[in-house]
Amino acid sequence: MSKTRNECIAQIVKCIAANRRFLVTTHVRPDGDALGSMLAMVSALRRMGRRADAYCQDPVPQSYSFLPGAQEVQTGLPPESSYDAAVFVDCGDHDRVGEQLTAHTREMPLLINIDHHVSNRPFAHVSWVEASASSTCEMLFDLFNHLPIVIDAPLACQLYTGLMTDTGSFRFSNTSHRVLEIASKLVDAGAEPATIAQRVFESAQPQTLHLLARMLATVSFHADGRLATGELSVDMFRETGTNPTESEGFINHLRSVKAVVMAMLFREDEKGIIHVSLRSKDSVDVAAFAHSNGGGGHRRAAAFRVRGDLQSVRNEFTQRAVDYVRVFPSSLETDRQPLFTATGEPMQAHGRSVMKTRNAQS
Repeated sequence: MSKTRNECIAQIVKCIAANRRFLVTTHVRPDGDALGSMLAMVSALRRMGRRADAYCQDPVPQSYSFLPGAQEVQTGLPPESSYDAAVFVDCGDHDRVGEQLTAHTREMPLLINIDHHVSNRPFAHVSWVEASASSTCEMLFDLFNHLPIVIDAPLACQLYTGLMTDTGSFRFSNTSHRVLEIASKLVDAGAEPATIAQRVFESAQPQTLHLLARMLATVSFHADGRLATGELSVDMFRETGTNPTESEGFINHLRSVKAVVMAMLFREDEKGIIHVSLRSKDSVDVAAFAHSNGGGGHRRAAAFRVRGDLQSVRNEFTQRAVDYVRVFPSSLETDRQPLFTATGEPMQAHGRSVMKTRNAQS
């Protein structure tokens, strides 16, 4: 029998009370929710008089360097037996923290996992996995309300960043009434939406735009325009003087095309591994597609990895995606309908009102 949210929170609160030294980590190539939740967890633990340190295999991307505590994130390995417990945030699998940190934490006496990935593979002694949450930062907001701390401006900034980025700036279907309510409370606590958005989305370097231009030149459309694919090769990064962290968000350009319901971005790394990022909208579940190929993620955002030649991998999995997308009904006719009738009533969609449909997705 699965535990309720309050039972999970109570168990984590007890673990915090019983231990003094915490290693906090998140997944490789961290995004806004990963960094926001990791740094917020460190901040909360320290305010309770605990030792807490942030570790991540990859460095903090420049666009998130403004986050309080970002300069303290360590990319090396901690000394042996330095911590009583490890807290994994926004991490659906133990090995998502990277090979070295996975091995280092495997024998630690207590592992705590706080995550919202629908494809989460349980690995910790204490797990709180809530796939219905928009972000791990949303979950931490609940946890912090059960701890003897006050959410001040630095904490609010960390949590708001994760909330904003994992909802696509409050554009994705996981933007519920509750999410907006939490965002409002974080703003009241000192988070500055305009400043955070500018630092995250408007701090690109010129070479990043050159990389984006190279990627956009590779875009192709399939399945009557419902599938968009693109690629990033090792040569593109070398020739533009960029690195993979600077390509975060590129896939959203593919997803932004009206007819596209599934986007795929194939990124080659130096070790011959192709990282396949997936995004979707409407009824397309990319988490299921990723899971069938050894990966995981969320219904609207997922990923998997495969070893091979970039073009061969792109060709193979593009065809698989074409077959997958065709299983889902087209929403083009629904998209042409207005949201409301002339009298102000919600239009009917799929047998339910638009408003009810949105609530069901939240």
